[in-house]
Amino acid sequence: MSMFKKSQDLISVGRLILSFCLAFSGVTVAQQSTPTTPTENERPSATFYAGPVALTPGGFVEFTTIYRTRNQTADIGSSFGAIPFPNNNNYKVSEFRQTERNSRFSLLAQGPSDDQNQVAGYLETDFVSAGTSSNSGESNSYTLRVRQLYLNWTRPDWGWAITAGQAWSMATMLKRGLAPRDEDIPLVDDGQYVSGFVWTRQPQLRVVKTFNSSIALGLSLESPQNVVKGVAPSGTTATNPGGAGMNNSTNYSTDIAPDAIVKLAYDPRFGHYEIYSLTRFLRDRAPSTPGVLSSEGNHTTVAQSIGGGFIVSLWPDRVDLHASGLSGHGNGRYGSAQLGDSTYNTTDGSISALRQSQGLLGLVGHATRNLDFFAYHGYEDQGAAFNLVPKDNTACNTPYVSVSALPSAAGCGGVGIVRHYVGGFLWKFYKGRLGYIHGGPEIEYITNTTYTARNGTIGRTNDTMFYLTIRYFPFQ
Repeated sequence: MSMFKKSQDLISVGRLILSFCLAFSGVTVAQQSTPTTPTENERPSATFYAGPVALTPGGFVEFTTIYRTRNQTADIGSSFGAIPFPNNNNYKVSEFRQTERNSRFSLLAQGPSDDQNQVAGYLETDFVSAGTSSNSGESNSYTLRVRQLYLNWTRPDWGWAITAGQAWSMATMLKRGLAPRDEDIPLVDDGQYVSGFVWTRQPQLRVVKTFNSSIALGLSLESPQNVVKGVAPSGTTATNPGGAGMNNSTNYSTDIAPDAIVKLAYDPRFGHYEIYSLTRFLRDRAPSTPGVLSSEGNHTTVAQSIGGGFIVSLWPDRVDLHASGLSGHGNGRYGSAQLGDSTYNTTDGSISALRQSQGLLGLVGHATRNLDFFAYHGYEDQGAAFNLVPKDNTACNTPYVSVSALPSAAGCGGVGIVRHYVGGFLWKFYKGRLGYIHGGPEIEYITNTTYTARNGTIGRTNDTMFYLTIRYFPFQ
């Protein structure tokens, strides 16, 4: 018996068993139907019905091999802003790792639609989390890891839509309009994407008004978290270890209000364009300490940033140009390099939002229907303030074995600039009744530069990383 014949038999048996189980539970199976409001480029081939609700599974099984020239002891997601410097033994140690943890499962639930109301719920989860490192910083990675889980209601005849739950931040670039599940995610294999890619996945309440086929305006109130750098002045409180239901091995900021994002999207016939504002409210409590702090009280710092981006076709159906950026204060949490948001004002103990700019430029090519190429350049540039400015960076560039011979004042300050270059391709080498399989290689080169020290010294390091990924999409 041929391998193809065996595969067909297995598929038939699997469908028979699945149909029996669903029939026993009162659920029917619809053959070759599609969701009422599909958003993906390639549609799932089957939707299951539980009463009037359509349930569409999705996701993929992934296997990735990773090689890094500097040891980060990291899984699928690299630490772009934490590459070892020469003063660390890991600078001379490479890293090889294989992982399946980026494998993903999703489920889209859609109620019956009409011209007045459309309701959908979406769940997306994977295995990229560890209980001891769960936090609310950027991806809200708790175990079992929820990537996305939200309810979406739309009123097409009015042009209104409301999203409530955890989703990609509205600050993240989209491909069209402002609807979720249409984000412009870089085609990379690295689980932390690319430096300069603006994103979070966090709880939010998003309200969008679509005026016509070209213009949409949205407001999103999103769960805050202030990543504070530096040493807190005596008695100052800006973060606390996690309490009930949180991770007690990490710190959480003392927030007062959600992050507020207002975005305008424009979709003419020649591309997609966005502009938005990001407003954050950073808070701490500082006592009056003689000789240390001048005032007592709660301090709230308003941090403002402006962002935008566009997608245009340089060669129709062949090459697209993607560009996005964010500049202002206190936006480090929204960058893949995770450079932080703020530090402490050593005069009064208040929170000082750090100036940061970040951007991403990408070219995506479609050589054939089954072969895509990509190249990205990203950067994140953050200015230091107060006690983040190092005195001396001499130790950064000194080999580990020689660090002990340096003067006691020699140190290595924090990273202030990250530059990132990525290239690779994806080849869909199987597509049939079993779904499809694609994969390909990726190479990354990253440089980290410290804040400039008071004596003018700068620390530098770099890392080269290779990824080889295979993904199997059984539902598409």
